[in-house]
Formats: sequence, structure tokens, C-alpha cells
Amino acid sequence: MAIQINYLDNGIGIEIIASGIVTGDEIIKAQEEIYNEENLQKQKYQIIDRTHCTEYQVSSEDIERISDIDNRASEVNSYIIIAVVSSTPLQYGMTRMWQAYIKEDRFVTKIFADRKSADEWIELQLGNK
Repeated sequence: MAIQINYLDNGIGIEIIASGIVTGDEIIKAQEEIYNEENLQKQKYQIIDRTHCTEYQVSSEDIERISDIDNRASEVNSYIIIAVVSSTPLQYGMTRMWQAYIKEDRFVTKIFADRKSADEWIELQLGNK
């Protein structure tokens, strides 16, 4: 499986690890899992780590679909903090496109080149530092 989902801190955190070849359909399937009613109510943060992603097969149409799902989820819980680790220029660019589609008054998002920086930012945003 190219996408692994781990639940952190009793479910308030979700870690999404992308490895190998990742497609837009796989991302959408993962979103369906993490945004189910029970998870969505208690979620405070997500860490999306693409450090081990070797091929990112996600189109601009996929990004629009992904951001639509995020925007619908943000109508239920608008306080989710999302750190995205994008280790290649393509991943970074697609993440910037996704950020452009996300409603500005909802999720707080930031892109990082490494996981350590993403983890530190999440801690800072949650007030754990």
C-alpha cells in the first residue's frame, strides 16, 4: 500500500505516510478514512509525510477533488492543523495548488522540506512547546 494511516495521541492526530508510487485515487481513499464522522470530530492535526514517495501521480483535477473533500471536512471541524512534508519540487508545487483551493478561514496548513520541522511546527501550533 502506498499510503499508510497512523492515529496519534488517541486519535487527535493523524499521520499519513506516502511511499513508493502515490496516485490521486489513493489519496482520496485515505481522506475517506480519516474524515469519517468519528475521526473528524476529534481531529486536531495531520502530518502528511511524502519523504519516501518515489513517484507522485497526482493530476491538477485530483488536487481539486482532494481540496473539495478537505473543504467539506472543514465545515464540520475547521480547526485542523495540517503539516505537509514535500521533498520534491513536484510535490511542493502540487501542495501549493492544494493550498490555493483550501478555504482560507479554515484549516491552517504549511509545507515543509523535512519531517523534523513539520513535527516541531505541529507542537508549536498545539501549544506543546
